[in-house]
Amino acid sequence: MTRLLSMLTKQSTMYKNKLHAMAVLGNLCKVVVSSLKRSLKQVQKELKIIEDKLLALVKEVHQDVLTSLKSIPGIGSKTSLMLVVLTDGFDRFTSGSELCSYAGLTPVIPI
Repeated sequence: MTRLLSMLTKQSTMYKNKLHAMAVLGNLCKVVVSSLKRSLKQVQKELKIIEDKLLALVKEVHQDVLTSLKSIPGIGSKTSLMLVVLTDGFDRFTSGSELCSYAGLTPVIPI
């Protein structure tokens, strides 16, 4: 589900960029703009459906972790959801250093 969310987010960004580029360049074809807007609306609808289903699944198992993460200033619902999913509710790691290494926050200088 997270891979699908990533793909749909990229598609949404692509459609937004294309619409913006057409507006900036003044190269507006009503048929093309209409089609792009419909496609963007459909992608955003699918994004919402998948996010809601993923959130429901996570709440079943990791509601307490999700609530704790959301209480941290600067961490919203999407970030907390993805952290819980990618770390399996932080059960995948036995220590903070393992999590930091997994996230790439502890670079190692090769000798």
